[in-house]
Amino acid sequence: MLVRDIMTTPVITVTEDTPISRAAELLEKHHLTGMPVVEGEKVMGIITEGDFILKSLNIHLPSLVKILGDAAVRTHTKGVIGKEYERLTEAKVKDIMTKDVITIASDRDITEAARLFTEKKVNPLPVIDGFYNLVGIVSRADLLRFAVAAQNGEIRG
Repeated sequence: MLVRDIMTTPVITVTEDTPISRAAELLEKHHLTGMPVVEGEKVMGIITEGDFILKSLNIHLPSLVKILGDAAVRTHTKGVIGKEYERLTEAKVKDIMTKDVITIASDRDITEAARLFTEKKVNPLPVIDGFYNLVGIVSRADLLRFAVAAQNGEIRG
């Protein structure tokens, strides 16, 4: 089975200049663990839940979504809280994204995706074509769905 057979399309993406508040909103709304950062069709990086938690901004994704969506906070922020709020609202995806993104070709066997998930501790993996254009995304959840379907006899080889 090839990656293209289990990948998700279309892919929800952001650009380097997307505000992190918008990226957080998209991750939360679509229940994603990460999204490719693109310029046209080229993968420039990836932004994941971990980037919000681990990078220098020290942002917790659910808190960010709640704070940036709370009109009362927006109108009543002062002092240190106001400065932090401004810093969060001005930050862009490029400020916290992972630039050295690990990708996988659409014609690779799914066992290669499983190996990358395990060895590189990444999730999800942007799927690219022979020209390094984004064509899909594959996650651990996609592999799990495949394994369950195969176990239930829903996939015939």
